[in-house]
Amino acid sequence: MKKILLENKKIISQFVFYKIVEGFLTVLAAIFLVDLINFREEKILAEVFFIFVLKILLQNFSAKKYFYLSLKIQTDLRKKFHEIIFEKEISSGEILTLFFDTLKISEEFFLKVAPQIFSVIILLPIFLFSAAYKDFLTAGILFITLPIAPFLLFLIGKVTEEKNLRAFNELQKLNSDFKEILSAVTSLKIFGRINFAAKKIKSISKKSSAATLDVLKLAFVSSFALELITTLSIAIVAVTLGLRLVAGKIDFDSALFLLLITPEFFLPIRKLGISFHILISAKISIEKIKKFLFVEENNFSAVEKLKIPPEILVKNLSFTYPNKKSPALHEINLKISAGKITAITGESGCGKSTLLKILAGLYFPTEGEIFLNELPMSKMQRKSLFEKISYSPQSPHLFDANLSENFSMFNQLETKNLQEFLSALNLKINLSSEQKLSRGQIQRLGIIRTFLKNSSIIILDEPTAGLDEITEKKVLALIKKICLRKTIIIATHRQAVINFADEIIKLEVSC
Repeated sequence: MKKILLENKKIISQFVFYKIVEGFLTVLAAIFLVDLINFREEKILAEVFFIFVLKILLQNFSAKKYFYLSLKIQTDLRKKFHEIIFEKEISSGEILTLFFDTLKISEEFFLKVAPQIFSVIILLPIFLFSAAYKDFLTAGILFITLPIAPFLLFLIGKVTEEKNLRAFNELQKLNSDFKEILSAVTSLKIFGRINFAAKKIKSISKKSSAATLDVLKLAFVSSFALELITTLSIAIVAVTLGLRLVAGKIDFDSALFLLLITPEFFLPIRKLGISFHILISAKISIEKIKKFLFVEENNFSAVEKLKIPPEILVKNLSFTYPNKKSPALHEINLKISAGKITAITGESGCGKSTLLKILAGLYFPTEGEIFLNELPMSKMQRKSLFEKISYSPQSPHLFDANLSENFSMFNQLETKNLQEFLSALNLKINLSSEQKLSRGQIQRLGIIRTFLKNSSIIILDEPTAGLDEITEKKVLALIKKICLRKTIIIATHRQAVINFADEIIKLEVSC
């Protein structure tokens, strides 16, 4: 987060300048108002009007800049999230909360809280020195009463932080369960369990609402307490000035100026109190963002020196899905030879697809290790590792873009290679269009997409499932053509693919 703020230090320095100008405009407005009451001249009225217009325009311009900064930081964070999302073992609920609710809170922070923080840091000293220039006693009262509000906010913040964390966790659980139920809604309807799922979502939603309401209650208390304290502080200054004015210990112009500047002195603190719960929520959100984006790069080894194509060694590998008790894979030991085509076979449910996702670096083993030659995969730089691995799932994803971008995964496309692969698999499509593809065409799109990356490790999950015999032969012929200096791993049930492979590894169902 500090790095992102430093990248935008030019905009932040502009905010500082705007606030300094705003502070001096406020002081000037107070001075001219005192003169207007004393002399009642139209010229002074015009000057006061001009200052207020200038101040409003400056505030509106600053608000637009805050919005721009918020948008820019959110865009930068989203880019960083997308870059690192496969490097973290994180649940879908956490991802949804981070991508939507957490970033939304960060937007509110820059739009509602950041301006008040700048106001407190910059405007308060300007108003305090202005008050001291006119009267040391009033400046002393302002200086003494000022720490009461931050101290109160500190005490309330300690309680609010715990409530906010609870609300965040409840929201994360709601997102996770809602996503899980939504993905399984067809099965739930078939087995008549949709009402049970709805009741579960309703129950979690109520808990999340109750936790959020607890935060809002504290927010209301903090706002009320701050309003009370600042109002009493203003009242102390006003009463003191009134008594001293009657006693002749202060002149009218100075007393009126101080009376005008005192509410402006406490205004940033009052506004900060109103949005204090956003500040606490933003603090928790920033911690979550930092935790997600933090990668211990010093623990990673480079992959550039990896011998190509690599031998893959799996040692004592076990994997259990989150919130599941029984493992999908249990103490798997196997060796995949370098530069060979290896077929992974076994009964449905034995964990072939899970193993392939772990080999592709998409899942992290619960136990055990995978070695590329002698380098442990868990210690490698993820970005460099992904450059050397291509993975095609059973159901490749078709992006909402033209087919050319779908094949290239939005990278620069080598048209010659693509046309060669399309011809080899008899795939006749318009690359510049967004035409609908059949399941078989999407399957071949995934295979070609994998080959276009030209990685040293190619992982294919059931690449010929559902294809006719002629198309299957074309796919295998293309694999044979591009297999030179590549380690190719294919999970399959098809006998033709098993016969085609150089080596066969059979997985057993985990107990």
